[in-house]
Amino acid sequence: MPIEVTMPKLSPTMESGVIAQWLVKVGDAIKEGDALADIETDKATMQMKAYDDGVVALLDHQAGDEVQLGERVLVLAKKGEDPKEVAAKLAGGAKAKAETDARPAAAGSTSGGGNGAPKTASKGREARDEREDDGAVAVAAAPGGRVRSSPLARKVAAEGRVDLARVKGTGPGGRVIRRDVEDFLARGGAAVAAANGHARAAREDRRIPNSRMRKTIAQRMTQSKQTAPEFHVTVDVRVDKLLVLRETLNKELAAQKVKLSVGDFVTKAVAVALRRHPALNATFEPDAIVQRGEVNIGIAVALEEGLIVPVLHRADELGLIEIRRESEALAAAARGGNLSGEQLTGGTFTVSNLGMYGVKQFDAIINLPEAAILAVSAAERRPVVQGDAIVAGSVMTLTLTVDHRAVNGAEAADFMRTLKNLLEEPARMLL
Repeated sequence: MPIEVTMPKLSPTMESGVIAQWLVKVGDAIKEGDALADIETDKATMQMKAYDDGVVALLDHQAGDEVQLGERVLVLAKKGEDPKEVAAKLAGGAKAKAETDARPAAAGSTSGGGNGAPKTASKGREARDEREDDGAVAVAAAPGGRVRSSPLARKVAAEGRVDLARVKGTGPGGRVIRRDVEDFLARGGAAVAAANGHARAAREDRRIPNSRMRKTIAQRMTQSKQTAPEFHVTVDVRVDKLLVLRETLNKELAAQKVKLSVGDFVTKAVAVALRRHPALNATFEPDAIVQRGEVNIGIAVALEEGLIVPVLHRADELGLIEIRRESEALAAAARGGNLSGEQLTGGTFTVSNLGMYGVKQFDAIINLPEAAILAVSAAERRPVVQGDAIVAGSVMTLTLTVDHRAVNGAEAADFMRTLKNLLEEPARMLL
């Protein structure tokens, strides 16, 4: 029997997903583990993968469609089955249509748009607007004049300052897809757009629709500020010894292609401090405060569409090299949209680092249901008092935001004192 693939649960709180782009097309042979599509969830854009072998017989949805959990998204014909017959049968007897680009896909992608079962010709049908202007341009416009386009096409267009109304859409139903924008730019479309007044339009207000991820961030941050009575504890940490140790270790680790960051030392110190102060490694519940058994540190990663917090599990059991490698892997997976559900869940404490931007101090918002979050700023040269003298030293400001329902002031201050001592005397992390 054919294999009906449904929208999977890619994040713990996911209720539906938007198909950002198809990575396969009708007729493609699929192996278990192959990536089928990029799915925009409430957490991040993640890949939906195949759990069976087969040939793509039918794609039920187009790029940009929102699909509920458990709803069918595609059908695979198993070995010995005719994909066309499978498509005709499961599409209600109608001939399955595959509207995909005939041009080669961009590097790293297996296809552009996708096709699906026939849709009704009433609501949502795009109007075709053919006009002659600097070459014939076919625009796929939705009711109200909005150009039908995929999320990736809009992203590339924004980066290249391209007016999507001047791009010919070749995706399903005339939808503008990423390659259309890239081809437009390659043909000198940016210059044409500028010559026709696009440069002036770029200075006007831009309305950027909120992604599912951005909406979720807004909801969770609002919930955090409204429900968690927070307070802040700030300390200045002199990190001269840490920087010397980091330089020494990086010379020794160069052959292994490992380069430790200041953030890696902060993560290690936080993990050690949390083990010593379990009150900060906690979650508040109406009937209890749950002190978590594992130290799982969330590492905030900034993406274009918002902030995501992949989790470094059992960080207190990791050495500096392991922290560096796993942190790099998490950041790369986050930016590539390849995070697994496990990598996004289970956090007990979050570290938000803006030091690379030269920020001197900031307050972070608690990542509920965790009880605390640490804001890490830049290490910078400042005048410091040493004995009776004022000398130059490398100082970093750390600010802890705490949910007062779970942690009291003395506990937070004691945690920060331990953290400061560990960072100022980094050898103590080994004790």
